[in-house]
Amino acid sequence: MHAQQLDQLAAEVSAAGISRPELESLLYQLSGQQRRLFLRLVRGPADTVAIRRECSVGNISECAIALNEKLAAAGDPRRVVCEVQPHVNAYGEQGKLGTWRLVGGRGELVAA
Repeated sequence: MHAQQLDQLAAEVSAAGISRPELESLLYQLSGQQRRLFLRLVRGPADTVAIRRECSVGNISECAIALNEKLAAAGDPRRVVCEVQPHVNAYGEQGKLGTWRLVGGRGELVAA
């Protein structure tokens, strides 16, 4: 489906209260976890803890890989990426925490 066709279809279903990202998740045949991850990241970046809490996604990496495959198959240039950052836990120990983002085809952030 071309972007122009998607724009027209999105305009037609907006009267039914369906957003463009929700429509895309239907057209791309995303699983429940993939759909929730996609809809969350369209709103902006989120860390691993927030995604697990807000989206009930257990293995975010696995879900992101499958979501990226479906985006690519649909010709959508966006991809889910994870940037790992240092983190100090409640016990003062060093660890790492991922921040997940939806980026465009050349790595630019597409959701603020």
